[in-house]
Amino acid sequence: MTKRLTKLSMTAVLALALAPSLFAGSWHKDVAAAQKVAKAKNQLILVDMFADWCGWCHRFEREVFPSQVFQEATSDIVLLRLDTEDGAEGSQMARKYGVTSLPTFLLLTPDLTTAGIIKGYAPPNEFVKTLQATRKKHESFEQKVKNEANLSKDYFQRLEIAKEFVTRNAFDKSEPRLQKLMTEKGVPAVVRDEAYYQLAVGYVLQSKPDEAIGTIRKLTSLSQLGEAVERAKVLAGQIYLQQGNFAAARKEFRSFLQTHPESALVPNVNRVLPEIERRLASNK
Repeated sequence: MTKRLTKLSMTAVLALALAPSLFAGSWHKDVAAAQKVAKAKNQLILVDMFADWCGWCHRFEREVFPSQVFQEATSDIVLLRLDTEDGAEGSQMARKYGVTSLPTFLLLTPDLTTAGIIKGYAPPNEFVKTLQATRKKHESFEQKVKNEANLSKDYFQRLEIAKEFVTRNAFDKSEPRLQKLMTEKGVPAVVRDEAYYQLAVGYVLQSKPDEAIGTIRKLTSLSQLGEAVERAKVLAGQIYLQQGNFAAARKEFRSFLQTHPESALVPNVNRVLPEIERRLASNK
């Protein structure tokens, strides 16, 4: 009996000892390696953005990753884990994709375009349902892109596709689409103006403030009214504010209030402007 119990105990110990190593080996630890596999197999990449201090991240490790439902759901997905506080690749990816809370999972295409983002903890079954829904939404968007050639005169649908690429950090795909909508004959003014605004947003997300301001100036030289114009002017003020150029931000916001007194964005500007005024006064 003693020998049998000892044998069973050793088996259990070996199983526990081997399981973590097998689990750990299924996750890549650098982007290049994961991307290489994803491109070769034409698979999506699921990136676990974590930090050592994140208790919920460790709970994912214990409860979700080893589960059969998770293993099955990710059998055709490349897995990647990045520490958001490593001061290297993980930190860079967190900044690039705007990760501000943990746990966060990025679902990326092989070229690192965002296919979806999942935030917060969920138990295995619930997490997998969210993952599957995210994949389905991405597949639906890919189908729209494949059908894009048939939408030459459906300017609003073309705009939606371009906007979706902006939100997915696929600026190489959004910019040419937006440029066409900005210059192509027959495009309604409301679509053209929104294309200008979305291009400016894309430049901001790429940390190109000068290009964003230049795009906004081109828009306001074409149009003075409309939601896209209003949002673009507020965006210009926000860019100056982010740069610490309080005088330019104040000028932009004051001009906005004078030109668009009935805008739904007026309360937002009124919340920011007094602080700008205070800072400028204190610097005198």
